[in-house]
Amino acid sequence: MIFQSKLKYLAASILAVLLTSGTAFASLTSESRAALSQLRSQNPAAAKASSRALAVLVFPNVVKAGFIFGAQGGEGILFVHGKTAGRYRTVAASYGL
Repeated sequence: MIFQSKLKYLAASILAVLLTSGTAFASLTSESRAALSQLRSQNPAAAKASSRALAVLVFPNVVKAGFIFGAQGGEGILFVHGKTAGRYRTVAASYGL
């Protein structure tokens, strides 16, 4: 039981580090634009879908870590008609083998 408690604490700590290591907005925006551009150039279906979309939410880096208990998190940018419209964050936790 103590082992599970320590693993939960470790997962929560990893998640906290992921969330507090925020990237500067300008840097995150440029990383997101680069990731979207790369996706469009490598996948014609994605290029077609994104050209018709009203908005595209891009997470250039989502970091995952875990062993039995896991956590993941990342930050992204919402583009509405190609213009930056907001900054978003994703987080998740999991457990199991």
